[in-house]
Amino acid sequence: MRVVELTSGIFHLQGGVNIGLVVRDGKGLLIDTGLDKDAARRALRVAEGMDVRIEAIFLTHAHADHFGGAYFLQRRLEVSTFAPGLEAAMMEHPIMEPVFLYGGAAPIQALRHKFTLAKPCRVDHVVEPGPQAIGPFQVEVVPLPGHAPNQMGVAVGDVLFCADAVFPAETLQKHKVIFCADMDDALETLKRLPDLPYAHFAPGHGPAYEAGEGIAAICRANRERLEAIREEVYAATASPQGTADLVQHVADRFSLQLTTPTAYYLTRTTILAALSALEGAGKVKTVVRDNRLFWMCA
Repeated sequence: MRVVELTSGIFHLQGGVNIGLVVRDGKGLLIDTGLDKDAARRALRVAEGMDVRIEAIFLTHAHADHFGGAYFLQRRLEVSTFAPGLEAAMMEHPIMEPVFLYGGAAPIQALRHKFTLAKPCRVDHVVEPGPQAIGPFQVEVVPLPGHAPNQMGVAVGDVLFCADAVFPAETLQKHKVIFCADMDDALETLKRLPDLPYAHFAPGHGPAYEAGEGIAAICRANRERLEAIREEVYAATASPQGTADLVQHVADRFSLQLTTPTAYYLTRTTILAALSALEGAGKVKTVVRDNRLFWMCA
């Protein structure tokens, strides 16, 4: 875990999944907790090395890699946990994440692992956008929907911990089709993120970005990728296509090899988000023929 001090007392703990740490007068606020107890333990060791006591946790959204370590910290510490409402419900009932991916049915075993099914955690306080007191910390809760329906970031001073609103170039190159639950919301979040009044943007994956061209460039790259996915989906619907056909088409176009059910269902969610956006714009429609649902240009 690489410890990066963005401004005085505000740290970006960078690893497979990043964690934020804010320190004031020997007290600490964690933003997200990583995938599991090992990630949470590493963050706790960083805080203890600074002689800091963790008093609160802010969880940005209900994906297992961001809140999976919370259960360990709640059992180890006397700590209050804050999260957005819809995300909080999923954190307390984490089976909802694989249910969500699997289309609402009881999920298959391949979706019941720690990357998609975290241990449940208690949420003590549901947050809304705007100024918020979290223990001794004054923060601004910032809505950043798209990647997750009710995702929110948290700003402390001139640093915005922006969750999975934006992914680094490495992720764009490796995974090609970035996860998205609501494409319209994600694009709007990426459009407005660089104009928010912060000097540092600390995402859940990859490095932190400075205000100006630093954050603008990576938001532009993310936006262009989502738009490219949407356009590939739209182009394919020139002839009727099933959802599985569209997943295969987009994966092939981006040279993406889907080798596990998890990768398939994550990719399918983004394809469905693109279809929802296109349908909302009046560009595609559904038709049912021979007991199959097809997507086609409107």
